[in-house]
Amino acid sequence: MNNKDVILGSSAFVQKIALGTVQFGMKYGISNKLGQTKNSEVKKILECAYRNGISMLDTAPSYGDSETVIGNYLDKKSWNVVTKTPNFKGNTVNSNHVNKLLNSFILARKQFNQERLYGLLVHNCDELFLPGGEKIFHAMSQLKKNGIVEKIGVSIYNSEQINSVLDNYPIDLIQLPINILDQRLINDGSLVKLKQNGVEIHARSAFLQGLLLMETHSVPLWFDPIKKKLKSFHDEANNRNISALQLALGFVNSISEIDKVIVGVNTLRHLQEIVDATSIYVNPSKFASLSVNDSMFINPSNWKV
Repeated sequence: MNNKDVILGSSAFVQKIALGTVQFGMKYGISNKLGQTKNSEVKKILECAYRNGISMLDTAPSYGDSETVIGNYLDKKSWNVVTKTPNFKGNTVNSNHVNKLLNSFILARKQFNQERLYGLLVHNCDELFLPGGEKIFHAMSQLKKNGIVEKIGVSIYNSEQINSVLDNYPIDLIQLPINILDQRLINDGSLVKLKQNGVEIHARSAFLQGLLLMETHSVPLWFDPIKKKLKSFHDEANNRNISALQLALGFVNSISEIDKVIVGVNTLRHLQEIVDATSIYVNPSKFASLSVNDSMFINPSNWKV
């Protein structure tokens, strides 16, 4: 390393990693050329993750058959599993939705062969603010009270959702997007506010669905307006003699308020690269100039590629 703002981290950085599993159930990611991860590879990935101190899995009913695939390969080891509520349809929440939630959770516990799951998140937190939305959180609270889930919370996208949830619901856990381009929740104080409220923070999109790991010449035309930012990101990595993966992961992993960084992989090699990259610590404040605020480029649901 030739730059004093890059230092070697510790094994604790590996333990901040949570394994995202959407690729185990469906094709996912803008840079994914391999499709859904093969079951035989999933087994190797899970074994390697646990061996390296990664014991938390993040999944959801909407991730194709991810929960089923994971369940085939979890053994008696002490995995911490975070799953989410199923997708609800309609403009109100009623007892049918609550039953769907409970049945989905019961199935997940059975598939994972776990007496208690670590976390249950409302996948679309806006559903909490539909008429009857409080029924969702009440049902989740009962699961926690019964001792079959340790922490309950929400998955969000922006600070407005964070503020609404904190004002109305006593959450333990939150999942949010953050990466070296998407620094909104750092800059507006949301991370600090969440920690002041005792909320555990899990960060997703560290690689922005793989966009940050793509060579700039192969990035889709959709991203032309931020191509200079992407080039600057790669230049920053090169200047520090580290890879794009190391800088992207190091940025999020080095944010003190973040408790877990969720990363998805398609192959055992990808996982090994991530484990190796956790040795890198950078000062996040050094990269403020790379921040992008336009949701058309930092929110994958808006992408037209």
